[in-house]
Amino acid sequence: MIMTYAELICAAVLSIGMPNAEYACKHMDTVVQYSEKYNIDPTMLTALIYVESRWNPKAESKQGACGLTQVIPKWSKKFGYVSCRQLKKNPEMAIRKGAQILHHWIYKYGRGDISLGLCGYNSGYRCRGKNRKNNKRGVRYAKLVLKMYRELELEMTPGCMNRSRWYTIWLHHTP
Repeated sequence: MIMTYAELICAAVLSIGMPNAEYACKHMDTVVQYSEKYNIDPTMLTALIYVESRWNPKAESKQGACGLTQVIPKWSKKFGYVSCRQLKKNPEMAIRKGAQILHHWIYKYGRGDISLGLCGYNSGYRCRGKNRKNNKRGVRYAKLVLKMYRELELEMTPGCMNRSRWYTIWLHHTP
């Protein structure tokens, strides 16, 4: 049996025991759809959503970021304004906006640099040059998303299902 990419990511999400995995799987086709539309790796978008909201569609931060992808409505005007209420009630819209905004940060701001794009998604325009070293929050955020991305990718590698625990142990014990 051949699995779709959405099914493969879903299997990885379930395998690692990601919080709200069933909910994530329910929306994985949407993740893949908008990842393709905005040229974003769907596994990367899945990892970003995990780091942003733990797949909780009602998530809202103190800074006013809302929904699965934690979009801040006042900063989203450039991409077509959406309200916090809309983002929390409509996971498809939150995934679409997150993919659209991540595309901007990776390809327009970061010129293809994924780490720089992830930093920008989290911290805005303070991630390039000298500012990048001083922007510890944005750099730490990018590392968290990339770590989850690698964990999901490992789970999706043939013969590696259910090995994420060993990978995590290995990561923490390597010099």
